[in-house]
Amino acid sequence: IVEAKQLYRQPTMLPLPRSGTTRHAFRCLVPVVYLALLLSTECALSSAADVDVGLPSSSDGTTKSESPTSSDHLSSSTRTSHPHTIREGLHFLALGDWGGRELWPYCTLSQVRTAAGMSSVASSHNSSFVLALGDNFYSHGQATPRRFAATFERVYHQKSLKVPWYVTAGNHDHLGNVSGQLAYHDVDPRWNYPSLFHTMKQAFRVGVGDGGDGVDGDGSIMRSIEVILIDTVVLAGMHQLSQPSQLGYFDPLPGPASSLEANMHLRWIEHHLAKSTADYLFVAGHYPVYSACSHGNTDYLIENLEPLLKKYDVTAYLSGHEHCALHIERNGMDYILTGTGDECCYEATNIDGLPADADLRYLLSAEHNDNSVVGGFASFQVEASGAGDKMKVVYHDERGRELYSTDLHARVKPVGDSLVMKDTQ
Repeated sequence: IVEAKQLYRQPTMLPLPRSGTTRHAFRCLVPVVYLALLLSTECALSSAADVDVGLPSSSDGTTKSESPTSSDHLSSSTRTSHPHTIREGLHFLALGDWGGRELWPYCTLSQVRTAAGMSSVASSHNSSFVLALGDNFYSHGQATPRRFAATFERVYHQKSLKVPWYVTAGNHDHLGNVSGQLAYHDVDPRWNYPSLFHTMKQAFRVGVGDGGDGVDGDGSIMRSIEVILIDTVVLAGMHQLSQPSQLGYFDPLPGPASSLEANMHLRWIEHHLAKSTADYLFVAGHYPVYSACSHGNTDYLIENLEPLLKKYDVTAYLSGHEHCALHIERNGMDYILTGTGDECCYEATNIDGLPADADLRYLLSAEHNDNSVVGGFASFQVEASGAGDKMKVVYHDERGRELYSTDLHARVKPVGDSLVMKDTQ
């Protein structure tokens, strides 16, 4: 933008026409053309290599589990990550609202720069997977081969991001071809989206143990993570609107289109929560439970999902939807929102709508953006050293720089009639 302004302000840089009106029009047109060329160069051609979505690249050694047992896209399926070698420690990324745009070049400059920041962090920490938290294809969910190539493959082309992506859908995805995103599960091993509701699990090693529960044969402690990915649009409904400028875009959600279907999936969620033995258990969806930004709280999730999160000692709930970032803690539950994969930021118009006992620990919004952030993501890390009972969460800007960090703790798990923290120090 600075360079484009210079083109306008310095007529000596250009062979301008003599006519005053034509001269002014020419000076206005050149920066626009310049910005278009800049965007197309950095966005549409962000990868030097051509991308063939019919020939998916390999991942980092994780193998795909069984495909869905039902052709119903609302069926439940579980995918388990089986690395050939168990990793030392754990690191992964989470990214919401990253879906580019529906016109050429099908991505945005801030999205590309955020991808570069993700790549830098992933390379430094050997990230094992990415959680994609919905609104994967703006604005009407056009999940076509062209969009997969231009919005996903070419933008997130770096080697460090060629890891499994575990996907859930957002409201913009449901405006279009969600079935195309589900079908891509069988095209690219990086794209893990077998059904609208699914889970992933991964084991990892930490520290050195001295025998006892959770200690592997070589002396290291085995830990595990499980993420239950849910479709919050099925649960809480949506507006048939695609642009923030449209009247009603930020109105409260209407609730599920089918209460029977929503109840069925709530039972599925509770079933998987109840049987999980993971040290770190996450639920990830598109809509937030609580939000200070433009969309605000999701009443259906507060009434129906939050009690399950608390009952089964979920580590944290992850979401996007709001083009901002925030961390809220309420009654021992952590809510991590990261929705700046494509742009930043919405205004914090609903900050007064948070419950009085909700602790807003971090907020990145239009009014709270001292660092001029234009995009971002979150990372999660359990150090390889130590007992593995603590996970560090970091919010990053588009360059990968740390904006805020906090700690999450391993779950309290039932053993007999008591509750203990496994292998804590």
